[in-house]
Amino acid sequence: MTRTYIIFLLLLIGCKSEKKEDYYSEEKNEIEHIDFNLPTFGKWTECYADKSVKLYFDELSISDKFKTLGVYLNNYTFSKKDSLDVLDFEDYAVFMINKNEQKWKLTGKDLERIFRIQKKKTGTINVDRLEALKKVYSDTTFLHSEKPIVIEEYKPNENILSALKLIKPYYDDHEIIVVYVYNLILINNHLVYGGYYLDLNGIESLEKAKEMNDIIMTKFLESNK
Repeated sequence: MTRTYIIFLLLLIGCKSEKKEDYYSEEKNEIEHIDFNLPTFGKWTECYADKSVKLYFDELSISDKFKTLGVYLNNYTFSKKDSLDVLDFEDYAVFMINKNEQKWKLTGKDLERIFRIQKKKTGTINVDRLEALKKVYSDTTFLHSEKPIVIEEYKPNENILSALKLIKPYYDDHEIIVVYVYNLILINNHLVYGGYYLDLNGIESLEKAKEMNDIIMTKFLESNK
């Protein structure tokens, strides 16, 4: 089975507006590059420094303008990672930045505008969740590996914009679908990208993904105030 590496950071490449003023703020941060804190969770282990985990996620990046801040695996997956022939995770979260964007001073009001631009550039569409759940397995043409669908947009915090998506990680396997929550996060006026992934298993997994995502993203935000 060939894995199509559709991880959230790769979808951002090339989605910047051609007009800089439509994407960035007119103001610049006094400090361009800042440090970010990675909080501790009971259910997940931050493990980007682990050799095998770092290698796996670094191989997904096709642009050096992106920097991985941290990777959280659930504790069970982390304990078994060295026994897996192929690292293929679920129930995990990733935080990244685009180094070229860190100079721009953004506010919570910019998040929706940035997300609209990204959706337009990638051709991403919104679909009703019940319709999506009905078609995602029965219609093999409904979901494409290179183009996720959005089933809900919401703001768990004024400085976080989240989008609940469905993605097909394998272009040649229509049975494996992943719930993916994509997040735009503002930390001290700097833009951070966060993603949470969970295998789709009925409507309950959508609510679980939202719940887990909101816990992780909110705690990340609070730890960087």
